[in-house]
Amino acid sequence: MSEKVYENVFRFSLYQGNNVICEKVFTADKFNPVSRYSVDIREIIPSIVTRLQRTLSQKFYETTFYHDKRDDDGLLYSEILYDFIGYKQNLINQMKAKYPETVFEKIPQSVKQVISDKIIEGVECKFGLYINDNPIVERLFYVNGYNPLAKSSIDLVYVVEDICDKIFEYLKKIDVKHMWDDYDLINKYSMSIYQIRELPKNKREDLIRKMV
Repeated sequence: MSEKVYENVFRFSLYQGNNVICEKVFTADKFNPVSRYSVDIREIIPSIVTRLQRTLSQKFYETTFYHDKRDDDGLLYSEILYDFIGYKQNLINQMKAKYPETVFEKIPQSVKQVISDKIIEGVECKFGLYINDNPIVERLFYVNGYNPLAKSSIDLVYVVEDICDKIFEYLKKIDVKHMWDDYDLINKYSMSIYQIRELPKNKREDLIRKMV
């Protein structure tokens, strides 16, 4: 019986209040261990927040995903693959039948915050990037004109997928730079890859600076 292979994963989660409203998991094993466990995406956080704010405050959304198929005669037609609104309403109806007095969906309230001497108004949301359930970064942000329908939209799924693709590309660039730094350290200081892996971060950075 073969052993189960352990996989390291990144998880990008979007929250409104205490509820996860969209989430994507993607592999972390395509990066070397040093890059994998020293992720820094501060440079792209503002663009991530801006995209999420825009998507969560749209006036209109696509909530049904269609899948193109062909019938027995080879004619192309569209079939509903996901109906997010219908699926959510079915769940609410089932729960209401069991617990009729319970309010299952509350409209989130807008709040005002003073941040860096600026008044920020909107519904509080949060995104987080994690590796194997360990937090890398978590960031609160506020959405002015928050639309609750966003939670059941295809638009939000696409945006979260695209953000994760951008994070992956960003980390890959860092990973490639790290690989070339390893190569330069090996050639400059006649070090083995194992010696390089054991270098403290500040010592590694100091050696790289001296090569420039």
